[in-house]
Amino acid sequence: MGEGFREEIRVFFEDPGRARADFQAQAGEFAELASSAAWWMDRWGDRAGADGAHTQEWADYLALCNRDGYGADGEGWWEDWAASFLPWGFDLAAIQAPVILWHGEQDTSPPPAHSRWLAEHVPHVTAHFPADEDHTNVEENNRSSAFAWLKAHL
Repeated sequence: MGEGFREEIRVFFEDPGRARADFQAQAGEFAELASSAAWWMDRWGDRAGADGAHTQEWADYLALCNRDGYGADGEGWWEDWAASFLPWGFDLAAIQAPVILWHGEQDTSPPPAHSRWLAEHVPHVTAHFPADEDHTNVEENNRSSAFAWLKAHL
């Protein structure tokens, strides 16, 4: 995920208290920005209003999630981030249920290589890596396919 992330990961394992404090300071700054629907629309640039994943309604929803869901202390984000580096408590190879995974090739957070690794280690996985999708639209663009897959596997 880049040199900056490697340093954050090093600190995560060598000095967890510092890593948590640093992360929470950054999360507080981000939460203030991301709690504004206007910030989301601006961040999306030309995509804002251009498709179902970048509507004013989604911007409003994301702003509320960032205001109410994670909190200014960043505890929810910290838990998500820490889960990326700590053992999950089970062996991926032990998964017996069919799994479907989507990751847009344009997504950089996390990069597609993370999902490719996951797909290589989970048996019975069907993985999709749409070339023109990213973190903001892969769910919206593939929701009906995901539901059809679920229906077929129930």
